[in-house]
Amino acid sequence: MSTLLWSLAKENPWPGLALAFLNLVVALFLVGLSLLLGVTISLLAGLHAFVDREAVPITQQAQRRRATP
Repeated sequence: MSTLLWSLAKENPWPGLALAFLNLVVALFLVGLSLLLGVTISLLAGLHAFVDREAVPITQQAQRRRATP
């Protein structure tokens, strides 16, 4: 069976090339999408940390509670 496919590929390589190109386009799209999502999530997390400056680590909150009567 593989010799039959190989002979067909030797006669007309365009379908295989088209499929390889489509695979490359899909792979690049997925990589770009994952990068875009990563950047978006990190920007949202940074913006959230910038806006919510009252948030203090738990150890500091515990020290403040002990210090105030």
